[in-house]
Amino acid sequence: MKPDALIEERFTRTWLSRPGFWGWIAEVNNRPLGVRYMVTSLVFFALAVVMALTMRTQLALPDNNLLSPDTYNAVFTMHGSTMLYLFAVPFVEGLGLYLIPLLIGARDVAFPRLTSFGYWMYLFGGLIIFSSFLFGEVPDAGWTAYTPLSGPKYSGIGIDFWLLGLGLLEIAGITAAIEIVTTILKFRAPGMALQHMPLIAWTYLVIGFMILFSFPVLLLATLLLELDRAFGFQFFNPSMGGSSLLWQHLFWWFGHPEVYIIFLPATGVISTIIPVFVGRRIVAYPLILAALLITGFVSFGLWTHHMFTSGIPELPMLFFTAASFMVALAAGIQIFAWIATLWGGRPRLGVPLLYILAFFYIFVQGGLTGVMVATMPFDWQTHDTTFVVAHFHDVLIGGAVLPFIAAFHYWLPKMTGRLGGEFWDRIGLGFIFVGYNITFVPLYIAGLFGMRRRIYTYPEEMGIGTLNLISTFGSYLLALGFAIALASLLWHARRGRPADPDPWKGGTLEWSMPSPAPPYGFRRPLVVGDLYPLWNPVPSESHSGDSAPRDAYTEELKQASAAMDCRPAGWRGNLVTDGLNGRPQAVQSLPGPTLLPFWLAVVMTLATVFFLAQQYLASAAMGFVSLVFIGWWLTREPVFDREEAAVLEAQLQVPLWSHGRHTTGWWAAAGTVAVLFTVFGALTYSYFYLRLYSDHWPQGGLPLPELGSSLLVFALLAAGGVSQFMSSLGWRRRSRTWVVFGTAATLVLGVGFVIVQMMVLHAAPFGPTANAYASIFFVLNGFVLLTVLTGLALLGGALVRVIARQESFTAPRLILWFQISEMLWFFAVFAGLACFLVAYLVPHLL
Repeated sequence: MKPDALIEERFTRTWLSRPGFWGWIAEVNNRPLGVRYMVTSLVFFALAVVMALTMRTQLALPDNNLLSPDTYNAVFTMHGSTMLYLFAVPFVEGLGLYLIPLLIGARDVAFPRLTSFGYWMYLFGGLIIFSSFLFGEVPDAGWTAYTPLSGPKYSGIGIDFWLLGLGLLEIAGITAAIEIVTTILKFRAPGMALQHMPLIAWTYLVIGFMILFSFPVLLLATLLLELDRAFGFQFFNPSMGGSSLLWQHLFWWFGHPEVYIIFLPATGVISTIIPVFVGRRIVAYPLILAALLITGFVSFGLWTHHMFTSGIPELPMLFFTAASFMVALAAGIQIFAWIATLWGGRPRLGVPLLYILAFFYIFVQGGLTGVMVATMPFDWQTHDTTFVVAHFHDVLIGGAVLPFIAAFHYWLPKMTGRLGGEFWDRIGLGFIFVGYNITFVPLYIAGLFGMRRRIYTYPEEMGIGTLNLISTFGSYLLALGFAIALASLLWHARRGRPADPDPWKGGTLEWSMPSPAPPYGFRRPLVVGDLYPLWNPVPSESHSGDSAPRDAYTEELKQASAAMDCRPAGWRGNLVTDGLNGRPQAVQSLPGPTLLPFWLAVVMTLATVFFLAQQYLASAAMGFVSLVFIGWWLTREPVFDREEAAVLEAQLQVPLWSHGRHTTGWWAAAGTVAVLFTVFGALTYSYFYLRLYSDHWPQGGLPLPELGSSLLVFALLAAGGVSQFMSSLGWRRRSRTWVVFGTAATLVLGVGFVIVQMMVLHAAPFGPTANAYASIFFVLNGFVLLTVLTGLALLGGALVRVIARQESFTAPRLILWFQISEMLWFFAVFAGLACFLVAYLVPHLL
């Protein structure tokens, strides 16, 4: 039964944004925020292009003096940082936040407030980095910030702008990853099993997990380097037992997966566009999916690929060479599958497909040269030359930027309701393709002639002046092509021809709604049973042994879809489905417009700014205010119409509220634990890396940590784990006494651990700045203390809800709070016991 006009009007009004400036600030809808991400990243892209042209102008002629050496260093540092941190990754995340709900049949992302918070953190982080220009202290140690160049001895406050701004960017990236992974796993349309997911959704699921296990390592590395710079810690100081190569290992653990975090969504765009313009299904879907999974996994085994000339042993270098070849094979699988799809049809040569064809040439060129630089003897000759510069621009521009422009053309009707252009878009593509090759092919040759990268000039007798002049000419053509392409897109976004709901005759869900997409996305979730649900709307695969159960299952999905038609009308809600087969499980309430994410981002940015100004007390005060905001955020309960909720629950035959793995909150907490586990793993790696390359441990004749007292301290934490386990048993048995006393005992033991451990650290015979061993020892223990305090805060909140509010043990939201609190607490206990083994017990045994 269709909803009446009043319900439909109320439903539409519920999803509208607030008017005015503060309404714009309070926006939480995924599509406006996704567009903001992309537009902001394109502004940074334009700035990076200007800096690139400035560098190419300096290098056009030998012995040129347009830029001084220091200015050139600052420009290329900011160019690389802007392209990778402020353009590529944020654009990928913005495109995903916009598209993923449309592709999987959801109304919004799982945590709209988190999307808003992530955007503001991204914007403020970028502004902090660029504000270094206002103070004349631009970072100049390169976009990789290798130590010791980025250490306190050789660089100024510009690197502090870079480190602290980058920290905010990494937080934004991690929040977006948790958002994307949870949305894909729990918000898919009824019946959309994993094998029915579009490949572009798979690429975002893969990179979401990649971000969770890579970005936290860079966040940790920037924190460690800032501790070196601000407080005299010694992680990267070789004269005090630290290691400059430790920074490279941590950085490239993030850096090489980042290349595929940028590239894989571009492959998803290609796998989406080619079938539409050919009019047939993608060839070898399972093989492409396998290639995506292999690439995501193996990319973490490539970081030393960038360190072949750093003096590491040959055996591990052989491993990293083999891993590099494996990734090349995975990319080749996708290339051949796309070619096979094109080969079997009669492609329509629209602008999006033309960009994809240009991608083929440039990316294959970059892939072949990538295999070359993955070979150790060749890399030893071309490392740090312009050959490498040309190679990674092939991968990043050919492999990412061209598909992203194709994506803009393809989804422009859905974003704006208008079609893109043809004439000027083709002209722009022509300039891009020709200009690109004129720019970077000469750099391959110059690199083979020995031209180093990151140099501000070169002598005439090297004989590479003509190559550089040609490259500079090409760079202006390339920039002109980008300007024409983007200007045409902006023009047609406002004045292009009105578009039909499905102008391309696509097969995925986003083309089933009007163009532009309404604020709520889907009035009702569509039942999906095929990879291309608009081409084949009838479920094509049985979910059980015979047709009768299958028909019953399909009918169940249709009933759930009908029940969600314009429902809930009084508040924002989305159907939660099973992570494997898309079976309805619950309905999640989604928050409406709110200023809370903005103010939290402002306060955290102020804490960063005060830290940058060395006002550490003010920074700590802002940090405390941030914690208050976070606590308020976590404890706010959804407001909804209980009468409508009861009717909806009866129609769906699923609980309106749930707990455990049925909920998005549980998956977000699991993602948070994955982030914390990654940070702890990187800290442990750093500990053993510093130990491996130290002649003595502890360094500098420092005493070993006292084992007896530390054993007693960590026994308190272990006892807290046991008491909380007993509390969990009481929860399952609905025993309020067990829960209250078990959790209270955990809180007492946990607080005791924190107090005693802080006293032990305060009484230690050395401070954190004594040498690298002391620094890593205190940071390991500090990480444990912070995680324990977080777990205690959450468990304390659960206990308050049980005692003060007298909430029922059957209340799903209370159960979920308890489950999340336990998850973080048990991780804290694990981290504490692992820290005891690493930092206290092992030094006595070895």
